[in-house]
Amino acid sequence: MPSRVSLDMAFATSTPQPVVRAPRDWSGFSAEYVELVSSEPYEFSSRGESHYLALHDIALRDGELRIDGLPTLRNRDLRDTITFVPKGCGIEGWAHPDVRPNNFIAMYFDPEAVREDLGHRYARHRPEPFAYARNAQLHGTLRKLQTLVRAPEVDDLHAESICLLASLEIFGVLADPQGQLSDRQVSQVAEYVEAHLHESISLADLAALAGLSRFHFSRAFKATTGENPHAYVQARRIRRATEMLRTGDLSVEAIALAVGFKGAPQFRRVFREMVGTSPLNYRSQRR
Repeated sequence: MPSRVSLDMAFATSTPQPVVRAPRDWSGFSAEYVELVSSEPYEFSSRGESHYLALHDIALRDGELRIDGLPTLRNRDLRDTITFVPKGCGIEGWAHPDVRPNNFIAMYFDPEAVREDLGHRYARHRPEPFAYARNAQLHGTLRKLQTLVRAPEVDDLHAESICLLASLEIFGVLADPQGQLSDRQVSQVAEYVEAHLHESISLADLAALAGLSRFHFSRAFKATTGENPHAYVQARRIRRATEMLRTGDLSVEAIALAVGFKGAPQFRRVFREMVGTSPLNYRSQRR
């Protein structure tokens, strides 16, 4: 079920489309990239129906932020700052943006979405809100999420992994020691991936095969194979594509869909990144 409850924004005037939103939803998580088209003042609020995490690239002429449990903040330079507001915690305020490109990436999720991944430590970690903080690790993760959300085609497995990582970084929880997968678990995952390359494959699907939480599965899979699940699936998709390019006459568009990409542009980009040439050049060089 989508967990997104977008930040309410009300502008002072009726300027057509003062913001542009790019929303995405995944299993237990959602995110949106918000670009402020107008530099007019606006009010914002959230009822706290889910955890809210945002990375800002905003400069203000003036503004005010009020979060339950925190003193009122009147920061103006919000560039590269992070705000986290847990479920049940209200947020409201107003802002008068400076005349510049202003935007933010926001992620929404319910704490139940990561209960299993946090394991027995969940009950001992009740996160407190924070605003306009700077953290290099979380900043990097949210930047990756922003790039994914803005892309025309999004790899759901990759997006889900990044959202999960961001949520765990918020809780500041170190995963319990996790060993490697058994040969049987690796075989089950490999067989599933090969049989479903033409479909969307989620991290939850793979973790369920191994009987682990998503986070523990990711750690154990990389410890066993040397690759994270997303990289492994991408490699299998490209390997299947090279076979089809060498032995058949299907178009690039048809092959892209047959190996699970959402379209030819995404397929061409990933193929070039991994093989070093375009699909058509690869086909011509091997015939």
